[in-house]
Amino acid sequence: MERRDYDNSRAARRRALNQRRRRRWWIGGAVAVVAGAALVYGIVLLADRSLAERASGSPAPHSTVASLASPAPSSPFPSPAPSPSPAPAKPPLDKPTRKHPLRVYFGGDSLAGAPGILFAQRGAKSGLMRVRTDYQVSSRLTNTDPVDWPARLKTQIAAGHPDVGVFLIGINDPGTPMIAKGDYTSYPKKSWLEEYQRRAEKLMLIMLREGAQRVYWVGLPVMPDQGQTNQVKRLNELFKGAAARHPEVVYVDTYDLLATKKGGFIAALRSGDGVHFTDEGAWRIADAVWAATKRDWLPAE
Repeated sequence: MERRDYDNSRAARRRALNQRRRRRWWIGGAVAVVAGAALVYGIVLLADRSLAERASGSPAPHSTVASLASPAPSSPFPSPAPSPSPAPAKPPLDKPTRKHPLRVYFGGDSLAGAPGILFAQRGAKSGLMRVRTDYQVSSRLTNTDPVDWPARLKTQIAAGHPDVGVFLIGINDPGTPMIAKGDYTSYPKKSWLEEYQRRAEKLMLIMLREGAQRVYWVGLPVMPDQGQTNQVKRLNELFKGAAARHPEVVYVDTYDLLATKKGGFIAALRSGDGVHFTDEGAWRIADAVWAATKRDWLPAE
């Protein structure tokens, strides 16, 4: 072989070798790029998954395919929150008959005495009610002396099984301190007012839980002086608030029944002490309770 042919052959082999080296380098680089991209992608997925777990408190769902879908845009007018469920309607009372009269318990302090007696007389005359009156002089919610009303109510309601409970109390309470959450408190401190409302509501619930279908809580009337009147208004708000939480409890407002059109005191409707009632004043309260009870009767079938 001539020298020139040998050199040409060696050059050709060198070029072929270089081409193979370059091909191997390109393929290796491409594989490295792909592997690197896969590694980065895997790290990103793991990071996203870890963040999701920390945010939600539970492992994020495993996925081997990244979603490319865009999240749905949030509405500038979000749907309103669902309305709270309406309070359940109070169950109606069956209309009483002479054969099946309503059994009524009418209790409270001395202010409940005359209205309770007159209410019982009206019920007996109609033949539609049998009324038991149970007024306790000088009794109160702030003290168990002379009457522990929660204990007494449980006994009275369990024994008589009334369909209806009527209660009137409070005139003796503002001047009496009581214990609330382990500490003494007095009117008109917030702790006193909260505890007093809780005690009134407790009596309502005792009557209901012992079987009364309806409770009529009678509010306090206007008083002869402004200081007492302000106290009465404050207590009435507590009574109304407690009654409003239970559909089977009806608050009977008597404030305007014994007041002038301007809210003033009418002495002719009250006894000599200015607090208790004359017969006319007591009849107004008894009639208000009667009307409230009658509104809850079912029509005759």
